[in-house]
Amino acid sequence: MNNKKLSIRVLFPLIMSISIVFCILSCMILFSHYISTYLVRKTIEETSRQKNVLAQNIENEIDSINSIMNNIYYNTIKKYDIQDKNFKTILANEITSNSETIYGLALYDTEGKNLWHSNNLTSTSMQNESWFTQAKDNIETICYGSKKLVYPDNVKQVFQISRYVEYINHGKMKSGVLLMQYYTDSIDAILEHYKNTQNSYCYLLDNTSNFLYHPFIKEISSGLYKENTTKIALNSTNYSIKKLHGTKWLIERQQIGYTGWNIVLVSSLFNIHTENMGIYYVIWLLLLIVGIILVFTDILLFHDFTNPVYQLLDTMQEFGKGNYEVKAAENGIGELKTLSAHFNIMAEKLQNQMDEIRRNEREKRKMEKKPLAVSD
Repeated sequence: MNNKKLSIRVLFPLIMSISIVFCILSCMILFSHYISTYLVRKTIEETSRQKNVLAQNIENEIDSINSIMNNIYYNTIKKYDIQDKNFKTILANEITSNSETIYGLALYDTEGKNLWHSNNLTSTSMQNESWFTQAKDNIETICYGSKKLVYPDNVKQVFQISRYVEYINHGKMKSGVLLMQYYTDSIDAILEHYKNTQNSYCYLLDNTSNFLYHPFIKEISSGLYKENTTKIALNSTNYSIKKLHGTKWLIERQQIGYTGWNIVLVSSLFNIHTENMGIYYVIWLLLLIVGIILVFTDILLFHDFTNPVYQLLDTMQEFGKGNYEVKAAENGIGELKTLSAHFNIMAEKLQNQMDEIRRNEREKRKMEKKPLAVSD
């Protein structure tokens, strides 16, 4: 009987408790996976939204640059003969009126020979410069080339922007290239508004995959930092999740109009999970509390279920030993209570029958004694 009690009262609740713990752990894993997937999806959506905002702001700045470039072309270069005194004066005034954004202007013929340049530019031939050849090959668009350092002391840099133009020289229409050197400050200011940290940052590439902007450009230049996401970004159409140095990174890229520039946003997914560990802890704690409640509830319910059975079993054993006065406690749930009640009824009937048999035996012995008494 002891072995039976052990197998039911200990082993069964233990198995149930282990099952509950397994279910709780499974729920923890599933919830963690769901939350992890949800956080990654929300990060992708948020990063994509921020990427679109940055790209739109840069494109608005590009439109402003294009307007300045087109205004110089159509209202001056195409309108005035380069031999006209007004030509140089108007171009000089354009630089003066836009001195906060324009560093310099220059006009070249198709052979790269300088026809006119502002005071801070040189008159050397530019035939082999990339911005020059791009403008000659793409006559319908404004070309955005690489950036150039112009004020080393103040770390001032410019974008070299060019376009194919038609100019008038001695009354004849000829072809050439217009160069505008535009300060990078306005584009840099847009990108600096992004939360540029080691775990989340953005950078801008030109059409040759060189950095136009990077928050860690000084570290990159000095060899203290290496950007490993450039190739991954350029090879992905929208976004990519790659593991680098043991950490998963979200890399999103978007091209800026027809400039050939690409803006890239990089975010550490490990850092996102770390920042949201509070959510994991709350869910794990809730599931742990639920698990503990279920285990104790299981033990209590099983105790309430088996106690009446064992009480009835003890009563039956006492009854089997001849103690016909013993009664089963009529408690328990449903059928257990009915079973105890039926046992008491049966025991009472059996006891009445035994009493009846004993009375009959006594009566029988009395009747047997009477003839003996008469013969004496």
